[in-house]
Amino acid sequence: MEKKAIETEKIPLTFKPSQFKLHTFHSEVADRRIVYQVIKMLTSTFICVNYENELTFSDLSLVLTNNSNKPISTQLIGNFSEDSTKNMGMRLCKKLKKNIYLSCNVNNDRFTLPLVEKQLVMEMNKCPDKF
Repeated sequence: MEKKAIETEKIPLTFKPSQFKLHTFHSEVADRRIVYQVIKMLTSTFICVNYENELTFSDLSLVLTNNSNKPISTQLIGNFSEDSTKNMGMRLCKKLKKNIYLSCNVNNDRFTLPLVEKQLVMEMNKCPDKF
């Protein structure tokens, strides 16, 4: 069998700047500095919350918008029996009206998480173009 050479035309590559927008801000909760990193994408937003000196990635929830007013969520990484990150992600999803990836790697207690969410909402109100 004879192999035929396939000629391809060379198409020049054009590099475009990333459409992702990165936003970082900080807050203090219980005498600990917390860093918030936000990546704004076209139809979704990735939010990662960590203690400043303990950058980890041990928790990740995905929340998707749908036609009804009730987003759907799932835990991708972390404690599958704990719903606090998913619930926070659902509230943020409703506010932003877009899909949310939320990685919240701070103490999961009744004091820390509400303050983290409050800070996120304040930042969303202050800089809506970053989310």
